[in-house]
Amino acid sequence: MRPPKGGTPNNHKNMRNPLSLKLGALTLDVPFFQASLSGYSDYAMRRLARCFGCPFALADMMLAKSAAHPGVLDMPCFRPGEDEHPVGAQILGKTPATMARAAAALAAVGYDLIDLNFACPAPKVLRKGRGGALLDDPDTVIDILKAVRDAVTCPVLMKLRLGANRKPECLDRFWQIVTRAVEQNVDALVIHGRTLSEKYRGKADWDILAEVKWRFPHATIVGSGDIFDPSATVELLKRTGLDGFVVARGAVGNPWIFRELRCVWEGRPVPPPPDLAEQRAVMLDHLDWTLQGYPELLGVGHFRKFAVGYARHHPKRKQVLLTLLKAKTRAEVEAAIDAWYK
Repeated sequence: MRPPKGGTPNNHKNMRNPLSLKLGALTLDVPFFQASLSGYSDYAMRRLARCFGCPFALADMMLAKSAAHPGVLDMPCFRPGEDEHPVGAQILGKTPATMARAAAALAAVGYDLIDLNFACPAPKVLRKGRGGALLDDPDTVIDILKAVRDAVTCPVLMKLRLGANRKPECLDRFWQIVTRAVEQNVDALVIHGRTLSEKYRGKADWDILAEVKWRFPHATIVGSGDIFDPSATVELLKRTGLDGFVVARGAVGNPWIFRELRCVWEGRPVPPPPDLAEQRAVMLDHLDWTLQGYPELLGVGHFRKFAVGYARHHPKRKQVLLTLLKAKTRAEVEAAIDAWYK
């Protein structure tokens, strides 16, 4: 059964509602937040997102067995910053007891929300039976949800994809997981509109996400996939009737997307793209905050992963990108930024 064309007007929200997105006890003033991006969403990226209007961000994905191990969360890089609440933790694992211990440990060190990852399509994750591999095992997914809900008092989200592939049996298992998770009162389902086999190819299927919301109008359904254009995204949210969406790849080297999204959502004029002076200031802040949490060579390597996104804003994108990718030390990165962003 499919929703009527044009979305789900019967449960469509007032687009100017100041209480725009509820994730359990957590209320965001806009219907979007930053996703957990493996290898990217460290403190520096989360802090920049907040500077530009993102109300909430998820930290980098953690293995449950690591988070549950005594002493791991004593390391500053795995703990939330005092200035970034609310902030969520995302965990990856396949054993209910381990996931529950990890969730409890993360909540104890200050994370405000736990996100359960059943969506990761990385081959090394799937081979271990974690992430998206569990989409073929609805019973274990729900056992993990129950165990984590019993272990913490903070909101619990689940990140899903549409299944391993488009075969009917995979879609059937997807619907089993969604139905049972809603019955267990999961605080929100964050669903990426692709299958595991599709990874990031093609277009995300938001029609299925609209169908989820149509079938479960009282559940909080958050969409994921292809969030790059603020105006188009807000229109997509209106059309599908979903409760919100997450920004993932679109925020890499582009924290300005959150400022633009806020303006579109609130009906205000979108400011012009950042000039070179603003780009320079943001990049230097990002580099500085990154190096506060990493040794220099490791931190510079981590910062370079954002270079493609930052370079897109510069009129000489290719030359800028090549210069940034060649920089190996803090001084070289700063010199490259000064050379191109005066």
